[in-house]
Amino acid sequence: MTTLRDWLDRLEEFDPDDWGEISKLRATSSEAALDTELEAEITFRTEAGTVDRVAIRLIDESDQAVIELEYDILQLDSVVLAEFIQEAAFPPEEGV
Repeated sequence: MTTLRDWLDRLEEFDPDDWGEISKLRATSSEAALDTELEAEITFRTEAGTVDRVAIRLIDESDQAVIELEYDILQLDSVVLAEFIQEAAFPPEEGV
């Protein structure tokens, strides 16, 4: 799993204009909260066959949402987001 601190760093890459108020989340989270291990759930919502909205939920070990963010697709750096998803789905082979 990945810490909240690491997820916020990654989210800053997806959300360079801070639409999700990542800097505010970082400033208001305690050190203990920032060190909490979380997983991400990313959901794409479509309209007429085109991705329109992206929801990102950071969830803890008991599957409770700790942070929920929702974006219009144009608010995100979709290239960075796509690369992240591709790396997660198809990790590079080590030693190649």
